[in-house]
Amino acid sequence: LKGRYVNKTGFSAVSFINKKLEPNIIKKYGIDVLGILFMIIAILALVNVQYSSVWQKTCLESKWIMIVQDLSGSMNRASSERGLTLGDVALNGARAFINMRHKDDLVGVIAFSSYAKLIAPPTFDKEILKEKVGLLSRESDSIVFRELTVGGATNASYATWLALCTFFMLLPEENQLSFEELKDFRYSLLGNTIKKVEIPEKLKKIKFGHGMAIVLFTDGRIEANKKDEDVRRGLPNFVNVVKLIEKLGVKLYLIVVGGEVNDEVQTAIEGQEGNKSVGRIFYMPRRFSLDKMEEVYSNINELEKNRLLVKMHKKKKETRWLFACIGMFLLASYCFLRLTPWFRKI
Repeated sequence: LKGRYVNKTGFSAVSFINKKLEPNIIKKYGIDVLGILFMIIAILALVNVQYSSVWQKTCLESKWIMIVQDLSGSMNRASSERGLTLGDVALNGARAFINMRHKDDLVGVIAFSSYAKLIAPPTFDKEILKEKVGLLSRESDSIVFRELTVGGATNASYATWLALCTFFMLLPEENQLSFEELKDFRYSLLGNTIKKVEIPEKLKKIKFGHGMAIVLFTDGRIEANKKDEDVRRGLPNFVNVVKLIEKLGVKLYLIVVGGEVNDEVQTAIEGQEGNKSVGRIFYMPRRFSLDKMEEVYSNINELEKNRLLVKMHKKKKETRWLFACIGMFLLASYCFLRLTPWFRKI
C-alpha cells in the first residue's frame, strides 16, 4: 500500500532484544566512567597541584636590648645608700632590669669609660648576664673593672655605636656589614652634625624597630663630640649616632646622673615639639637610692613591654596524596565491578 510500511518477512515486528533484558545505566556505563575518572585523577596526582594555606599564630614579641654602663672613675663616688658607690647602685639596677625581662629577650652588656668594651654578647641566659655584670663591680676587682675605672672620660657616643654594631652582628649573614664597611660607616658619623644620615643598602630592609633598644647609663656630660680632637680620636658625633638610631627605628633610653645633657643631644633624643622622639632621657640626682634606680629601670621595662604579636604563616600544601588515595579507591571500584557478575552488561 502506498505511504504505508509493508512487512515482507511474514513475521510480526518485534525488537531484536527485549528492553527488560537490556543492562541498566550503572551496568552499561559505570565501569567505563570509573576508568575515565581513574585516568583523570592519576594525571592530577602526577601534576601535584599545590596551594597555600594561611595559619595564624600568636606569640610574645622577643626584644633585643643592650645595657650600656658607664664605668668611669667618677662612678666610684658615694651614693645615698650607705656603703655603696654610684656604680654599685647602678649595677644593682641593671641586675634588677635583667630579672624583669622576658626569658626570650636577648640582652647584652657593654661597659665604657674612655673606651667601650663588649662585656656580654646578647644572650637569653640571665645567670650568665648577671655574672658578667658582677665583673663590673668593685668587689670583683676584675681586670675589666680595673681597666675601665682608670679612664676618666665618658665615651658615650662610641659605646652607643658599639651597641648598634652588636645588633648588626646578629643579622642574617647576607645583611651583615664587613669590617671595612663598618669602619667607613663610622667615619661618616664623625665631625659636624649631618642633616640626614644615609644607611647602607644591606640594612635598609631590616626592621630594627621591632623590639630593639639601647639603655645607656652615664654620669658624664653628654655632648655632640664634633671637635677636631674628637674627630682625630675617631669619636662619632653623638647626635649623628642618635639620628642613625632614629633612622633604623631602634629605641634609646638615656639615664643621666646630674642632668648634664647638651641641648643638641637632648633635642635629637626627645625631639622637638610635635615630632616623634627616638627615646627618653631619665634625669637622676647626683646621689640617689636603690629604690630610685629600680624605679627608672621599671619605667624602661614598661616602655619596652613585650607585645603580643599575631603572625601569619603561609605553608604550601600538596594535592598528590589526596588524588592518589582517590585514584586507588577508583581503581579498586573498577576492579570490583569488572569481577562481579551482576555488573556485567550481558
